[in-house]
Amino acid sequence: MRKRYTRRGSCRKASKKQRRERQAGKTRQIQLLLDPEEMVAMLQDSLTDFATEVGLKVARLLLDDEVEQRCGSRYERVVGRTVTRYGRQRGVVVIAGQKLPIERPRVRYTQRCGEAELENYGRLQSPEAMPEAVLKRLVRGVSCRDYEGVVDLAREGFGVQKSSVSRSFVKASAKEVRQLAERRFDGVRFPVIYIDGTPYAGEAMIAALGITEDGQKRLLGVRQGATENAAVCTALLEDLCARGLDTSSPTLLVLDGGKALHAAAKRVWGRNALVQRCQVHKKRNVQQHLPQKHWPELSRQLNAAYHETDYDQALKGLKTTARWLERLNPDAAASLREGMEETLTVVRLGVPELLRRTLATTN
Repeated sequence: MRKRYTRRGSCRKASKKQRRERQAGKTRQIQLLLDPEEMVAMLQDSLTDFATEVGLKVARLLLDDEVEQRCGSRYERVVGRTVTRYGRQRGVVVIAGQKLPIERPRVRYTQRCGEAELENYGRLQSPEAMPEAVLKRLVRGVSCRDYEGVVDLAREGFGVQKSSVSRSFVKASAKEVRQLAERRFDGVRFPVIYIDGTPYAGEAMIAALGITEDGQKRLLGVRQGATENAAVCTALLEDLCARGLDTSSPTLLVLDGGKALHAAAKRVWGRNALVQRCQVHKKRNVQQHLPQKHWPELSRQLNAAYHETDYDQALKGLKTTARWLERLNPDAAASLREGMEETLTVVRLGVPELLRRTLATTN
């Protein structure tokens, strides 16, 4: 009878290695800790941040333009000038009541000692410089591609008169704003993109917000429209494609359920569009067809289905709810059945629960 010899040490090492690999696999999951109730606020904050970036860019160009007018071109010898360039240093400007850092140019007198003050820099530091109302109008101008109008609006927001800036400033700054608004996304992967309409400055803004693979949020584009119609949505998405947005890979598109957005997304991404209909919008749409006394039971049934981890069970739960609604109001049942499977896309994909809370809704 043969004795069996086992190498316990090597077995233990192998099992430890396997455990480490399993643990490493678990830690690679990225959790986007975004509160679903703050999605609209996040979209609006992104628009405000974008407008602030536009204001800062115009502010830098205003300072450079004043230096150019007073000191002349760097590459031309100016006879009789009284000031000359004197490098740069850190400074601040005020935009919408907040002080923001900026690198400001300096000039000094040629015939006597001392530094010459820049008039525009004093205006940019005024507490009333660039109010928040102007920021919102900047976004509206950018969405309409009125770049020169955006520059004029920003200049007026800082209190700089039109006669005090050169024509070259308007051209140069409009080009800078255009480049900022039409930034390219070549080589950047956005596995998740939110597309939703949000009220901003009294207008309906269709905004696209991308989430990178490491969880960073980036405003991709914005369009102004009276409603979320197909023409506006398609124009926004086609513009993103022209700017290098990758549509050749599967992308989770979180939409509010509007038919215009859905049609535009399918047209641009084709088979690579993994559409997640907003569960909050779906619940609200169904509630509109029911008396308020049935809302608690509807919420209970929908929440039970949406929190399922098994797709088949979740879909079965929604179908059961649709049959219950059929007895109360056929229109409510039809509303639930419309795009029903797309409200469970994150369940079908096996997205972890914490991340699913964020990706299941645009709210």
